[in-house]
Amino acid sequence: MTSTSTSASTSTSASSFQPLETVDQLLAAARREGLELVADTATLDTMGLDFLAVHARDAEGTTWIVRSPRRADVVTAAQTEARVLALVRRSLPFAVPDWRIHAADVIAYPRLDGTPAVTLDTGSPVWNFLDPAAPSALFVEDMARALVALQSIDPEGAASAGVPVRTMTEERELIAAALVATREVLSPPETSWARWQRWLADDSMWPFHVAVSHGDLHPGHWLLSPDTHLVGVLDWTEAKLGDPSVDFAMFHMCFGKGPLEQLVSAFAQAGGRTWPRMVDHAIERSAVFPVLGAEWALRTGNTAVLEQVRAQL
Repeated sequence: MTSTSTSASTSTSASSFQPLETVDQLLAAARREGLELVADTATLDTMGLDFLAVHARDAEGTTWIVRSPRRADVVTAAQTEARVLALVRRSLPFAVPDWRIHAADVIAYPRLDGTPAVTLDTGSPVWNFLDPAAPSALFVEDMARALVALQSIDPEGAASAGVPVRTMTEERELIAAALVATREVLSPPETSWARWQRWLADDSMWPFHVAVSHGDLHPGHWLLSPDTHLVGVLDWTEAKLGDPSVDFAMFHMCFGKGPLEQLVSAFAQAGGRTWPRMVDHAIERSAVFPVLGAEWALRTGNTAVLEQVRAQL
């Protein structure tokens, strides 16, 4: 039987959380919540850092994504993500996951239309539809409109809905703390250390307003049509009300300065709120991503990610 209702059983204590690790365990958890999936259609997806996932079809042929948190802290984060999804679904010009099931150990939703811009089917990143050296004007315009819609969400309403909030002062303090916490394990060049410190201290770089950001808007989370329209966005775990440049910084990491400038221009033309040094700030923010990745890796004990960010640096 296909489930169409949302489970409220999210109160399981994180301290008693036990991760699910196999296809059978994830399908059994979904079945417990009323979602019956066909086992021989199931494939395991281990790419996510926070969730293990299974893709499987129900008896009517609908494909579902069944996710299970990998760590206890993700159980709490998922409760925040559910509130974020309920908020943004009403405002955005693309699809986001519709969690029909949300329990402490399992989340399930019908798969969205579209293809991820990047997949790892061969073990290495493969771009789908987009040319990373020259993203299409259509995609850039779609992304600009998407970010305008996201950042147009009323900040007070977002905070009231439970979206995490960071002031610009808090953003700078958290980044400064991450620099200190990761300096020993990263051993950054002095030129990088000095660059980060200059950026944090330069008031002219930083915006005076906050906005809602996705927070992890990398190509694996963009769902595209073959003509490069942005039709959906996945994984809202890192969404916050804070620095408006976060998603632009990720775009710069993917495509470089020229496409970032095109995105900011399209964003402004579509009604987005900018500031004089927005492009510079987004570039500097992207330069500090290895530090933030290392801080996350230390906090969660993920040695593989720590090695990846060392290589980035």
